[in-house]
Amino acid sequence: MADAGSGGNGTAGRSWSLRSRFLLVALACLLPLLGVTAYVLFSSISHGRDQLIDAQSATAEVVAQVLAGTLDENERVLQEVTMNDRVQKMEPVGVGETLEQFQRARPSLFGMFAADSDGQLIAASGLDPAPLWNLPSFHDAVDRARMLGESGVSNRLMSGDATLIALTAPMRPKDSQEDAPSAVVGSMLSVDRLKDAVLPFARGQTIIAIISEDEIIAAQGAGLDQSMLDQQLAEPISLAMSGVVGSVTYRDSSGEHLAAYAPVPGADWAVLVTHPSPTTYSPNRMLLERGLLALGLATLATLALVLVLGEWIARPLRELTAQAAAIVQGDFSVKPLPGGSGEISQLGTAFREMSERISEQVGELDVARLKGEEQAIQLRELHRRTIRLQEDERRRIAGEIHDAVAPLITGALYQARALQLGGDRTGQPDDKDLGAISDLLGKAMEELHNVIFALRPPDLDDLGVVAAIERYMEGVERAGLDCELEVAGENPELTPEVRLAIYRIVQEALHNALRHAAADRAVVRIENTGDLLRVTIRDNGAGFNPETARGSGSLGLLSMRERAGAIGAEFSISSRPGDGTTVTIERPVDRAGEHRDQSAPATALAAVAGG
Repeated sequence: MADAGSGGNGTAGRSWSLRSRFLLVALACLLPLLGVTAYVLFSSISHGRDQLIDAQSATAEVVAQVLAGTLDENERVLQEVTMNDRVQKMEPVGVGETLEQFQRARPSLFGMFAADSDGQLIAASGLDPAPLWNLPSFHDAVDRARMLGESGVSNRLMSGDATLIALTAPMRPKDSQEDAPSAVVGSMLSVDRLKDAVLPFARGQTIIAIISEDEIIAAQGAGLDQSMLDQQLAEPISLAMSGVVGSVTYRDSSGEHLAAYAPVPGADWAVLVTHPSPTTYSPNRMLLERGLLALGLATLATLALVLVLGEWIARPLRELTAQAAAIVQGDFSVKPLPGGSGEISQLGTAFREMSERISEQVGELDVARLKGEEQAIQLRELHRRTIRLQEDERRRIAGEIHDAVAPLITGALYQARALQLGGDRTGQPDDKDLGAISDLLGKAMEELHNVIFALRPPDLDDLGVVAAIERYMEGVERAGLDCELEVAGENPELTPEVRLAIYRIVQEALHNALRHAAADRAVVRIENTGDLLRVTIRDNGAGFNPETARGSGSLGLLSMRERAGAIGAEFSISSRPGDGTTVTIERPVDRAGEHRDQSAPATALAAVAGG
């Protein structure tokens, strides 16, 4: 069934149905709602990202401060050790006993050690530091205190199953704290205990890590490995080492992550706190997916409701459309079914009244058309009879001139020539006079013959329309228009009226080409396909605008058009300025009512013209 708004005349593919319009209106109404929902949703996600980054940054700074406080506390213990009198004396026994006392007071320490200004181990308590002594990180921490006089912190150190970090402090004489360090005191701190002391418990997918420039010292949570640190987090860690607090976004196999970093005061360390972004975090992603699904289902439900309402409203309109299509096809019997309400009911009533009035008017127009056709047939027959009477009159006049005037002129011509011959023998009459008479009579005969041919070409009845046109074209060629005649098919079966009309139309077309179009070449083609006779006259003249010529009332064009209409032929002109003119006549061949246009015996006038 066609949608409302489409007609039976093929416009369904080019117009919008009422249901489609309803759907578009619903979409237009839903777009702002969808836009606002999308804006709120993505704004919430963006706000969640900002809140997450703020929370991570705060956590990173707190952990960095707690870690710095822990390192400061252990550094103060080392400073207290360096101020001990027995340690100041640098006696191995006394230093060892003192270190053992301080270690027992600090269970978190795996061991303590002391080294002289040359970096040689003097005494140790707890874990033996000798296996760690040549490790670069451990050696750097010792050298920092021994050579620079600053506290040192190593990176992660492995001793058996234990993971440690070394803390060092320079020792100077009590009475000269600005002199170069005389020895180094250090302690070894368990990374696990440090992690338990300073790193808060990380829940879910949150990762909190203490990172040096080259490695992860300690981490709370799983998912951060050394390859990720080297590939995507190297630059942020370097910035944190230089004292910058900031955040970064990176991706791994699980999706996008947000990370905040902060430097650890007093150590070349950084604290990194990471968490999946709100769109990657599993609960958030599930909530987002469910929200989008619910929004899509609500949109589809709204559009389905709109389609149902559109169908309910469009059904009466489709019935009216079907009636309108039937009216276009000329069928006024289709009546819209009663239905609808309000404006649609009024529209149906108006359609019924309009259909009845149009049906009455069409009936009246049919009657008027039939009367007009009858009148046109009568007028065409009257015009045909008028032309026939005119041509009969011309034939009669031509016959009288031929039978009465031509013999007299011919006799006078013979007598003048006889007198001329007799005068040659007797010496009389004057040759000049007789010669002039002879010339005048010859010209009179020629002019008389032209008048007879113009009134009614003898070849038209005697030899046929093709021969008559060919004879006329010879005279036109002498006037300066190169003509060519093309004949395709057999000679057509034509009545005298048809022959005469075709001849006159060709005559008028060639006359216009020669006199008005300034053409120098014309082609006349007569084509008989058996069912259709087509005559085409084409010239290469200046051309013209047929519409303008028709409006101006050109007698030549009007004459050709009326002659073609009188014999039931289609007449057309194709032309434009500067491109020549083509006149075409097309007429069906009536085999039953017309006879073959074939040659008849030549008349005496043709014999006289030939002589």
